Amino acid sequence: MLCEDMPGIEWFTNNNPYTECNARFHYIVIPDVKEETMTAKIWYGVFCYEKSIDSIVSERSFPMTKSGRDDMIEYIRNENISYKPEDNKNI
Repeated sequence: MLCEDMPGIEWFTNNNPYTECNARFHYIVIPDVKEETMTAKIWYGVFCYEKSIDSIVSERSFPMTKSGRDDMIEYIRNENISYKPEDNKNI
């Protein structure tokens, strides 16, 4: 299941990003230790985040807490459920 292997909050408090994909559904979590937030960015396609910055389809920030991590996982999973691969045949 998507996000099942997402590291705990300690990973993000050490300013480490995390990325995962499910076929052409990709996301990255980028921590901001100074602001104490984690931002999840979602894109579709075959390319990595650095090659897909202009293709971000959804983005949301969460507090860098356990409950913020839980809310972020729910957000990512809901976005994945609404993803329709047939809408992205040309990617």
